Amino acid sequence: MATILLKLVVVLLLSQLAFGFLGFLPLWADIAVTGLLAVAALATPWRFFWHSEVDTARRLRDTSRSRLVFACAIALGGPVFCIAADLWFASRYPRYADGSWLAGPLWDVLIAAPFVLVAVLILATALSRPAAAIAALGLGAISALAYWSFATTDSSTAALAFLIPWFYGFPGVVLIFLVDGAVRSLTRRRTAGQAREM
Repeated sequence: MATILLKLVVVLLLSQLAFGFLGFLPLWADIAVTGLLAVAALATPWRFFWHSEVDTARRLRDTSRSRLVFACAIALGGPVFCIAADLWFASRYPRYADGSWLAGPLWDVLIAAPFVLVAVLILATALSRPAAAIAALGLGAISALAYWSFATTDSSTAALAFLIPWFYGFPGVVLIFLVDGAVRSLTRRRTAGQAREM
């Protein structure tokens, strides 16, 4: 039951990502892509993948304390970056700022939630450090875009810009994790195949 629930969550995240990036397509094409993603996610045998991820993560946590430090740096650095971006954009574009803030520190911490997902994936899975760094840099860019979008428009729906890190951040982090896992899996298989040949 937990496996099906996890697969459904992945399907929802991937479909949300597909709808976001394929918004220029007609609705029927978006639905077709979402259906293909759902079939692929539900048909994939994940048990071996997750056992391998959890075992490797446990081994990495036991042998390297720097993963914990790296995860904490991302988990704490994300909200700090969002607060700094909020203050900077509020001072640069004071027209829409409420005092010194565009969103406020509490909202900044909530906007930075995808950074916590990266930190959790570092600790709970075998997510590589380069992939985590790419995810954190991408989240920083997306968050800065959200603040800039809010600060430079006079639209009545400008506050929706603060949802950009959630709409694109969470699915983007999951996508980076899946690509990283696939690359690590292929590298392990290739290395094992070369070792058998010798």
